[in-house]
Amino acid sequence: MRQHVRESGKKVRVLHSVGHLLRGGIENWLYQTLTRQPSSLFEHHVLVRTSEDEAFSAAFRAAGIPVLACAGYRNPMRYARELQQLVRGHGPYDILHVHGSSFSGLLTLLLAKWLGIHRTIVHSHNDVRPLLKDSGVVYGWYVHAVTAAYRLLGDRGYAASILAAESMFGSRWKQDPRWQLLYYGVDCAPFTRMADPTLRTRLGIPAHAFVVGHVGRFHEQKNHGFLVEIMAAVARADCQMHCLLIGDGPLRAEIQEVIKRRGLADQFTFVLDTTAVADYMISAMDCFLFPSLYEGLGLVAVEAQAAGLSCILSDRVPEEASVIPGLVQWMSLEQPASRWAERLIELRRTRPMHDRSSLVGIQNSRFALDRCVSSLQNQYLELARE
Repeated sequence: MRQHVRESGKKVRVLHSVGHLLRGGIENWLYQTLTRQPSSLFEHHVLVRTSEDEAFSAAFRAAGIPVLACAGYRNPMRYARELQQLVRGHGPYDILHVHGSSFSGLLTLLLAKWLGIHRTIVHSHNDVRPLLKDSGVVYGWYVHAVTAAYRLLGDRGYAASILAAESMFGSRWKQDPRWQLLYYGVDCAPFTRMADPTLRTRLGIPAHAFVVGHVGRFHEQKNHGFLVEIMAAVARADCQMHCLLIGDGPLRAEIQEVIKRRGLADQFTFVLDTTAVADYMISAMDCFLFPSLYEGLGLVAVEAQAAGLSCILSDRVPEEASVIPGLVQWMSLEQPASRWAERLIELRRTRPMHDRSSLVGIQNSRFALDRCVSSLQNQYLELARE
């Protein structure tokens, strides 16, 4: 009999490999999901590849979820030694749950069985195929090799959308019972709050401006450069709009410099780090703009619909992100910024009110948080018993 089979009454112990704990959509979803699982049944630890505290690190620790740093992933031998020490000190673990397809996640998968972690889950949060179209042959081979290894090493796999499933598990993923969709859950409670009429004033946004909102880490994926081009086209049309950008990341300073150089600084407000995204959506935004180059789902677009915002999404965002069809419009990234600007100007002309009734639609959809939590914890229990 296998020694790793969970004994009656013992908690299922899960190690999550996440790379980092910046305040992004995946990290926020993981936090909301893990903190809602009963501590009498589960114990979760989070493995990151940096020794520095990040925006979300303190929140995980405060919730009783240890954050373990294993920073030597650039040297596989060093990484193996560090990970072995961490597992000896904090383990044993029943399950390894690897989020994304990073090199550090691959190393952890390769080492899992050797470290006594006998069950593995791989989780596809993104569709990276659009990114590969503009990448070199060597990088393309690398990505294909990594995803093939993930498929080989994963006992089970989850994907945030059909596109995310195809990206990691291949076009015939439905034929393999190991792979399945696990839609993110949205915490709807913050979206039930009343709007704060003073928030725009405190942010310094002109009272009568039409506010275009965006939430996302300053990373190539989120296409902030194109967003700036759209707002520049709006300005050329002499249309008063203001853009509220929520997030932080490695490209923030560069984007801020571009905005300043283009003479658009008065049209932008930045909020670098916040746990109150719902409040900004409800009280400060008039619409939501999401021109991503690629997405696994785009959970923040679902949250924008929970706030009742009209959304303009790029054609790289999976169709599943549209929950309230009347609130979602799609635009091709092949269209110039001027066409996107025209769509925003048309929205400003009609000036749609927040449709707060959309929250009920989110609560009753596949993105209900309780449904996601229940599904995931049932999977953990089943896998730990195998």
